[in-house]
Amino acid sequence: SSVNDEKEILTNAVNRDIVHCYAVEGMYPPSLHYIEKNYGLTYDHDRFIIDYEAIGSNIMPSVMIIERNPE
Repeated sequence: SSVNDEKEILTNAVNRDIVHCYAVEGMYPPSLHYIEKNYGLTYDHDRFIIDYEAIGSNIMPSVMIIERNPE
């Protein structure tokens, strides 16, 4: 379905930006807001919740994407 496709695209975009940040800055992004501000991540906040847990600057963050109000 299109929602599953959107979720997969969003997952790939978040992971790509996390790795890109690490490659450029030598640290993982400290927050989701940091990725949005510095790497241009955009997504439908009304449709998805992103649970982003930064563990440390040298450990890949934990990311979970949840669909709001699944139909």
